[in-house]
Amino acid sequence: MMRFRSVNPVLKRMSDNTGYVNEYAATYKGVITKTALLLLIMIVMGSLSMFTMVETGQITGGIFVLIGAPILAFISLMIAMRKPDLAPIFSLAYAMLQGTFLGVISGIYTVMVGDEIVGTALLATGGVFVSMLLLYRSGVVRVTNTFRKVMYTALLGLLFSSIVMIGLMLFGAFSPNMMGLYTVIVVVSVIVASLYLIIDFDNITNMVEAGADRQLEWVFSLGLMVTVVWLYVELLRLLFIISSSRK
Repeated sequence: MMRFRSVNPVLKRMSDNTGYVNEYAATYKGVITKTALLLLIMIVMGSLSMFTMVETGQITGGIFVLIGAPILAFISLMIAMRKPDLAPIFSLAYAMLQGTFLGVISGIYTVMVGDEIVGTALLATGGVFVSMLLLYRSGVVRVTNTFRKVMYTALLGLLFSSIVMIGLMLFGAFSPNMMGLYTVIVVVSVIVASLYLIIDFDNITNMVEAGADRQLEWVFSLGLMVTVVWLYVELLRLLFIISSSRK
């Protein structure tokens, strides 16, 4: 039976190549080190762009950051996925570009609801990350084919719901009565993003144990960062809804 793998575009592609073995094999330490480096770069770039926006009230780079940065980040992600030998360069590029964009998003939320939202979202992201890792390592949650299929179905449902919501907003059909549904979608998104961390952990474990080349450590780390970014954004949205409802 064909194995149902994660839809994380980086880790899915790499999991198709687990039979590729080199004398210089990937290690957990290598993946952790590179993940920490990418996370640090993202935090630094995000902090710079966020604080600049909050202080000046302007987005540094203007339209380029809002539109160009995420597009270039996605292109960097695709290149790193398809060309592992270029992964070190484009993983760092992704971290810088995505970090800058997330800083702007974080700055917008900060201006709208206050300074606490970003710190709370960061702490929540870190807490969820550690919790999911402990659940995976302890064996409490096992990544089976059924688990993957359920998660994939949930992701498709979220994508469809998000497209519908965006369409309603663009055509002015979104009403305050729909906020309840929107909140449910965001909550489900947080849960699904959290559980996808477990799938990513399992994919990384399988690939490292299969003796994947050390060169792919950057790709493993980058794939994990994609899910972490997704989780952080969803937590920001959820905290914004909670903060707005209190006013």
